[in-house]
Amino acid sequence: MQTKLTQKLGQRLALTPQLTQSLKVLAMNAMDLEAYIEECIESNPLLERDEQAAPENAAAAEPRAEATPEADWRETGDNRWETMYSGARNDGADMRDQQWQATQTLGQSLHEQIDQQPMDENARAIAHAIVDSLDDDGYFRMPPPELAEAVGADAEAVERVLTGIVQQLEPAGIGARDLTECLLLQLDADTDCDRLARRLLLHFPEQLFEPDEKLARLAECDVTELACARARLRRLDPFPGHGLHGEENIYIRPEIIFRRTPDGDIVIEIPGYSWQGLRLNEQWRNRQWQGAEREFVDNATREAKWLLYALEQRRDTLYKVAECLARRQRAFLEYGLLGLKPLTLQDVAEEVGLHESTISRVTSGKYAETPLGLIELRRFFSAGLPTRGGGQISVYRVQQRVKALIESEPAGRPISDQAISDRLQAEGIEIARRTVAKYRESLGIPPSSQRRRMHPRRHQHARR
Repeated sequence: MQTKLTQKLGQRLALTPQLTQSLKVLAMNAMDLEAYIEECIESNPLLERDEQAAPENAAAAEPRAEATPEADWRETGDNRWETMYSGARNDGADMRDQQWQATQTLGQSLHEQIDQQPMDENARAIAHAIVDSLDDDGYFRMPPPELAEAVGADAEAVERVLTGIVQQLEPAGIGARDLTECLLLQLDADTDCDRLARRLLLHFPEQLFEPDEKLARLAECDVTELACARARLRRLDPFPGHGLHGEENIYIRPEIIFRRTPDGDIVIEIPGYSWQGLRLNEQWRNRQWQGAEREFVDNATREAKWLLYALEQRRDTLYKVAECLARRQRAFLEYGLLGLKPLTLQDVAEEVGLHESTISRVTSGKYAETPLGLIELRRFFSAGLPTRGGGQISVYRVQQRVKALIESEPAGRPISDQAISDRLQAEGIEIARRTVAKYRESLGIPPSSQRRRMHPRRHQHARR
């Protein structure tokens, strides 16, 4: 064993303090970044806010303050996103006392609604169990036989309670098994506009994003009626279970604002909030310093410049990503999840000329204000499956097609995952059997063997 010196030539990435701060600022959301900037201002005397920029900041932070309630309703639709956590208001009560009242969660509200309705105890127990099994979006993903076994009932009873009791609770759309059913539950069959919206969802899901004239001919309606139905669909809530389990309120500021103009274009804004007026304090920087004081001022100046540069880079990166999302997911911004197209982090990274990890930092834990409401940036991304023509189709559309094929299967003769795969491949969608099984399980649909056992009488009748 001996000790010797050797030389080795190689390359490695060294994270400089400036790069480290840039990555840190890029990954923060608006609330965390504001707290971080407050710390920097307190510790660095060369940083200050320009008070004259405050009015502009306020306008950027509240871009819709001048909108009328009617215009706000037309733009965002249902106001359940804002009122989900607010308790009932008593006329004439002191507002200071109301601030300390206990807030009722959506889950508690659903259980209370069940207890207030007349029904037998078995149905009540099943209804409570269904509410407890809903996911964070308010959907019922568990297969009915599985829940039936857990509560000691049969699958048909679970199905009756789900459709007859739970899906009739408020907010509308709760207890749905997929997005289409969720939207249908929120539509009223007594109005012409809602009836047309239902027909579009059920019979023309693939043509929803066609031009007005073409879709109007297919649906046999005029353009005015079609515009009303499309506006109604935009106002529906795809996530009625928001706040279901009573998590602690999280205060969010949107990083990106997508605004629809009267001409139908999408305008992008990047609000600056409190860091828009951040600047170097010239009073202290231009003084002559000596010794340790000069070293301190030099370090403070360097750190302040790094922070200002990191904030500017963050803003530019957010704008580039927002432009890409507005261009690639325009249908999603107009129609919600029904218009979601296949899009990955790598696709955005290649288009804007950044690394995939940078796109991940930009979109992680951040939200955008859209014509549909406040949406997490990660919801703009969806995996896709290849089609025979060389294009791609979103996973959501394939899942809905799998569900439609299973719902149309003959009574007592369920189709297998392989048969569904063969059918989709005949339609031009390249999908394997195991992928069909994964999508079927995510929809809460049992395999063909269990579906056959769920309808033994229908199966015997079919054989006769």
